[in-house]
Amino acid sequence: MQTTTELNIDIEEYLKKQKKLIDSKLNFLLDKAKKNIDLKELYDAISYSLLNGGKRIRGALCLATFETYAKNADKELFEDCLTTACSIEIIHAMSLIHDDLPSMDNDDIRRGKPSCHKVFGEANAILTGDGMLTLAFQLIIENTNKINDKEKLEVINILAKAFTFGLVPGQMLDLETVNKSADLNTIDRIAKLKTAELIKAAVICGALIAKKNSTIPIPDSILKSLDIFGINIGKAFQVIDDILDVISDTKTLGKTSGKDRKRNKPTYPSVIGLEAAKKTAEDLIENAKFELHKANTDTCVLSSIADFIIKRIY
Repeated sequence: MQTTTELNIDIEEYLKKQKKLIDSKLNFLLDKAKKNIDLKELYDAISYSLLNGGKRIRGALCLATFETYAKNADKELFEDCLTTACSIEIIHAMSLIHDDLPSMDNDDIRRGKPSCHKVFGEANAILTGDGMLTLAFQLIIENTNKINDKEKLEVINILAKAFTFGLVPGQMLDLETVNKSADLNTIDRIAKLKTAELIKAAVICGALIAKKNSTIPIPDSILKSLDIFGINIGKAFQVIDDILDVISDTKTLGKTSGKDRKRNKPTYPSVIGLEAAKKTAEDLIENAKFELHKANTDTCVLSSIADFIIKRIY
């Protein structure tokens, strides 16, 4: 079995390439959907929120997992995975619209520009987010050609569960802790639900689509390892987010820095300290990479993305 470190890749270049693919496909899909969006302001709000930058880490993880197992897949199946990656980015982007609302995190800046509600109004921002969530599922239904209806439903079900049972309760718990004390277990739970569940879903969706054309077996045991990998890197992503909120600046982050402290919201650094938070992130990444040793193929790209998550500065 190959190890996770046999290949030496430039992960930042890889992620730039994947971001370019995802951005191009998002433009294509949104342009295609435009004929069904009668209201210009709705289309403008979706475009503004969706195409306004972003790292595309979740979409890249979906593609990287697919490429790990379906190394010789035809272009049509890859395009199905790319569409799914775009849908995941749409779900993520709509969650940010809602997160930024005055009734939630109340942030006026997102990805270095005014938040959706600052440009289009609070009510329109809520409706835009609602529309984007259902658009994400509609795109998978209408714009994937190689995976069959049962496989489409499986992918949609994974993403729906990540949102309904992950992002939503995670955000509710996050809001409930503001101006209250919280222990590490609570912070862990919020990170798992609010951040890690969608990241895990991106990994699993990539693997499930790869099964259609994979010469490498992907039994339930490997899906379980990928599940654990996704949860661990997702939680690490949130730990680093919390750390960057303390040590970085608004220009670098593209969102308001120091916001958690100002709102008196418990985070990993505020609960266990900055150094312990860094160690927590490192441990989560190591645990995630350990699971990749069970993956039955070379997982250098996934391992490198895990390393990137802990080293990122924005």
